[in-house]
Amino acid sequence: MNNNSSLSTLTENLVSFTARRVTSSLIWCLPELCNSEEVLSSCSYLTEPDGTGEAKVFMAERYGGSGIQRNGGGARCGYNGRYQVKGIGANPLVGEGSDWHHSNGALSASQAIYEALWGEVLSQVLPYGAVRTQAVLLTDNYIDIKFERSRGPAQRALLIREPVIRPAHFERAPYFLPQSRYASQLIDDAKRVGSVIHQLPSCLPIPSQGFSKEAALEPEHHCLEGLCELARRQARQIAFCRSRFLLLTTSPSNIAMDGRLLDFNGLSCLFPGNTRSGFEYQLKMTQLMKEPSILLQGLTDLCLYLGKYLFNPAFASYAQQQLESCFQFAFYETCSRSYLELFGIPEEFLSVDKIPEVLKPLAECFSVLINRHNSTQYSRNNNECNETSLGYIAAMLINYHQNKQLAGSTYVKGDIHFVRTLQAFSDAAHWLLDAGRLRGLNAPYVLKIMEEQARQRLQPRNCLEKINMLGKISDLIDAYRDDKPLLTEAFSTMKKELQVFTRMVFGNGQRYTTGRG
Repeated sequence: MNNNSSLSTLTENLVSFTARRVTSSLIWCLPELCNSEEVLSSCSYLTEPDGTGEAKVFMAERYGGSGIQRNGGGARCGYNGRYQVKGIGANPLVGEGSDWHHSNGALSASQAIYEALWGEVLSQVLPYGAVRTQAVLLTDNYIDIKFERSRGPAQRALLIREPVIRPAHFERAPYFLPQSRYASQLIDDAKRVGSVIHQLPSCLPIPSQGFSKEAALEPEHHCLEGLCELARRQARQIAFCRSRFLLLTTSPSNIAMDGRLLDFNGLSCLFPGNTRSGFEYQLKMTQLMKEPSILLQGLTDLCLYLGKYLFNPAFASYAQQQLESCFQFAFYETCSRSYLELFGIPEEFLSVDKIPEVLKPLAECFSVLINRHNSTQYSRNNNECNETSLGYIAAMLINYHQNKQLAGSTYVKGDIHFVRTLQAFSDAAHWLLDAGRLRGLNAPYVLKIMEEQARQRLQPRNCLEKINMLGKISDLIDAYRDDKPLLTEAFSTMKKELQVFTRMVFGNGQRYTTGRG
């Protein structure tokens, strides 16, 4: 990514609006934030119609892609040249006809802390990390319709983070109809994309091996290599989340150009080992399965706009084919690696470059087995041992391979998916045990390590469910509302506990450098 690429350079995407100062208190702050007082001074603003505080001009960010409904971009965010302030209130990008949830502009304190916590968790485990929340400011303002709480109106907060360029900044918002009072202030959306698209190539990430000699000579080739790197990064990020059952409700506006994820208000942990079922859960699981295709469609759209406004239609067609190939390969490689790690195979056994072919059937069979876990007989009621976890299923597979049988495991014999996974494990066992011997580890020890790691990676994680996290956050706010330093300390403790737990259940995965400028 070009060192000079920043949100402030995308002038066609920035729309000014006015907000007014409000009183706020700091309840979340990264240790590396240099000047918390400066954040309080520069970011404590809301677009309250009856506000009387000092006025200040912020910028709204226009962008497109899926997931923004009828809005024209970030409809509740303001950019002040240094920070992005989320929850600042409705801005000129609220579209005509948007529903209340997409037009009120507010962010509750619980939702702000929820997003901050997930940002910290994912920044340490995702292949390319996440955009972290630098601060959360608690205002004295309330929103009169209940958010996730049942105890009354929600106290509003301001979430402060680093402004980043996203693929969506270069995409159309075709359903955006500006409100009449702002229509004259906004250029046509197609013209916006046509004007800003020439900056896209310089905003693309740098491939891990650097750009080729051909890329230095041909702008189209340079752009294509950057696009392919963007596709690989998006694929690896979403594959990690898929294998950890994390529904992001993602879109091209929820990922930075360097691959980092952001916007975690909609994140849900759908881990099937928590033994849930029902229509809502199945609906969310269907959404989880669709997330890769949403990102791939966004990449395809970028190629279309580049072909239309910058290069030529032939570039668009060829680039779309190349990006789909790069995306699919990186996605399935990362999924395979992730499911093998969940099965208990030590990370150091897996090559950085490519998954051994003999392990791929095991990854595929195990993924099918655990993805259908919630609708099978593998549940607490049928398990004679006092363990509900998918880790128990993995332990059964490892023990069956050694001609051992765990208590309560006889019921699996009729499950074709268990049988197929067991066969795939038997086929891969020779390779695994050889890999252990090369490291001075005997076969029983390798299998013991696998069983321990599988039980650890696949244990239930009720503490990560959204309703439970929001409930705990709300309880802390109620308990320490009048003592902001104690409230900040309580959230810091919650963050540390979550980081320890998620490192244990998610693992660290394969980490890459983002190559940010």
